[in-house]
Order: sequence, then C-alpha cells, then structure tokens
Amino acid sequence: MPLLLLGVMVGAVTPIQTAVNSRLRMAVGTPFRASLVSFTVGTLVTLVASLTLGPHPLLPASALAGPWWMWLAGLFGVIFMTGNILLLPKLGSLQTVMMPVLGQILMGLLIDEFGWFGSPQQPMTVARAIGAVLAAVGFALAIVVADLVYGGRLRPQRGVRRTEGPRADGGGDDGTGTGVQVRRDERMSPAIWLWRGIGMLCGMCSAVQTSILGRLGTELGSPIKASFVSFLVGLLTLLVIVLVHDRGFGLHRAFGGGNPWWMWFGGFLGSLVVLTNSVLSPLLGTGLTVLVALLGQVIGGLLIDTFGWFAVARRRVGVVQIAGIVVAVAGIALIRLG
Repeated sequence: MPLLLLGVMVGAVTPIQTAVNSRLRMAVGTPFRASLVSFTVGTLVTLVASLTLGPHPLLPASALAGPWWMWLAGLFGVIFMTGNILLLPKLGSLQTVMMPVLGQILMGLLIDEFGWFGSPQQPMTVARAIGAVLAAVGFALAIVVADLVYGGRLRPQRGVRRTEGPRADGGGDDGTGTGVQVRRDERMSPAIWLWRGIGMLCGMCSAVQTSILGRLGTELGSPIKASFVSFLVGLLTLLVIVLVHDRGFGLHRAFGGGNPWWMWFGGFLGSLVVLTNSVLSPLLGTGLTVLVALLGQVIGGLLIDTFGWFAVARRRVGVVQIAGIVVAVAGIALIRLG
C-alpha cells in the first residue's frame, strides 16, 4: 500500500512540472528555453544518480551494437515536454494530462500489437479490447459530453478576486499564483480540437519514448542510465533549437523581480519522477506502476485546475468530467493489467 501511494504521489508531480515549466516559459520568453532549463537540470541529476548507482562504465562499448533508434528517446521527450508547455494555457491542467494519456493508450496498443521498437508482442485480448472501449467512452464523457453539458459557460466562483494582469497561462491572473478564474471558456471553439489533437500526438511521442527507453535501458544495464542519455540527447537538441530559433538563451529576463522561485524546479521534478519510477517498476511491475502514475497525473491535474495552483487559471471541473475520468481509469486498468 505505501508503494502504491508513493506511485500516485509521483504521478501527481507530472502536471505540477508542466505548470512550473509553463510559468518559467513566461519568464524566459519561449517554450524551448523553458524546456532547455528543465532538461539541463534533469541531465545533471540523472548523471549524478548514474555515476553513484552504477553499473560502470557509464556507457559500455557493447551498447554501440544496439539499434540506432534507441539513442533518439530524448527527441521524443523534447516534443512531449515542450508540447505540454504549449498545451497548458489552451486546455488547462486536467486536459493537458488527459489528451496525452489518450495518445499514450493508442500508441501503446499499437506498439504491443505489432512489437515495434523491439517490444514483445502482446496481441489484443478481450480484456484489453474492453479496456480500450471503456477508456474511449470515459474520455468522450470527460471532454465531448462535458463540452455539450457545460457549453461555453464558465461559472464564477465565490470569493475569487478578478484582476487584469498577466498570468503564466495567458489569462487574467497577476502572475502571483493566486489562480484567478478565467472569464472566458474556449471549450466550444473549433480551434480547441486542434490543440487536443496536438495533445494526443504528444502522448503518442511519450509512448514511443517509453518503449525506446526500455530497449536503451537493457543495452546500458540500467534504466537510470537510459534516462540520463535521454535527457542528454534532449538537452543537445534544445541547445541547437534555442541558439538557432530563439537566437540566444534570454535567461537574464528570468532573474528580474516578480518571478517566483519555484519556476526553476521543473527539471528537478522531472528527474524525481524518472528516478522514483525506476525504483517502483521492479517492485510493483510495469503495468501497475504506469497505472498508479496515470491516476496520480489525473488527480494532480484536477487539483491544479480546481484551485489554480502555480499561477494556472482556475477551471470548473464538473460531475460529468469526474465520471468520465473514473470510467477511463477503469479502462486503463484493464489495458495495463488485463
């Protein structure tokens, strides 16, 4: 039981990391710069962990005989993290969790069915098929039906002060983290489906990254060393993007007054998730570890949207959405454990 609770708590860190990185983006100017800071910290933390825990050498020569694509896990990590930073102000914390999870489910089923990236084939079973249907119904309830039920309304919450200053997600808060509720709901805009589709693609990239990391961890003899390589490749990729596209780091903007200290902790939170899951996975099993992590992500997204933590706009979470989440989690449980 304590390990399950730990897994849920670690899962809840993921939407917190996204919110923190989104606030950092406001300070440094672009999502690529925010991701670069996060990947830099993640690289340093996983390097120290790899050197401390071993096995040694850090990169054995035998790993060079592995497939070339296993070194590209960091590229998919860059897409996932930067995509989440862009999605948060458009979808809110809960949907920024849900849409990538839907993409992870779809790509995960395809990878299992066809054995892509060296993964063992897991043909579709009745239990997994029922789980996929339940997950689809749950997401439909939480997103499509919720749109129809709540429409374009966003009910004002009592005791919430409205201001007009900038906020980490581009709404009406003053950036202090008070979580003032946004006054307009864009859920009925056709453009929102574009962002939801991008969220699914980000989730599919995350599933590919997870599968590749599994192979890389086998070749390197350690999932922690695989995470270090992934962070390092992502760091080098972002370094090129920032220098070419953003024309500089622009970090001097972030050290000005008014920026919260916690916005620098995104990379540490990401490393915490990676390292803890590497410990939980052999103890709980991969399927159960993934399940409790997803449950934690949903809970974290719900809390951030409801209370407006980390300068994220408050968004009303209704009964229909909660019901859909429960159905979706049941479906995911059948897929992962069935």
